[in-house]
Amino acid sequence: MDRDNDIGNKASVRTPIVGREDMVDAAAKLGLKDPEEADANALFGAVKLYDALNIGRRDEEYEVAAIAGSELGDVTADRKLTDELKETLSRFPAKDVVLVTDGFADETVIPIIQSHVPIMSV
Repeated sequence: MDRDNDIGNKASVRTPIVGREDMVDAAAKLGLKDPEEADANALFGAVKLYDALNIGRRDEEYEVAAIAGSELGDVTADRKLTDELKETLSRFPAKDVVLVTDGFADETVIPIIQSHVPIMSV
């Protein structure tokens, strides 16, 4: 989750991003553009968690995804996050999510996500 869309603005990556390979690619592009960007670390962290959850598991299916808002903030960012969350859930209908963020704006995005799907862990 990237509320201010650094993924798009800095790395020219379109969101939503769904799938491990696309996440690694987006994280690498963002990290190369701005090595101190916390969102790149969050993307890599999400992939690491995805890999850990998938080790030896056959009873549940997992997916890794990232959504972004807008650098304009406020309502514009929240609308884009909502639209991208809906698109992501249409591609992978998750019953719950594990939210991985850089900690910035958590208090504003958690209600948006919870209005569509339960958050199992942050």
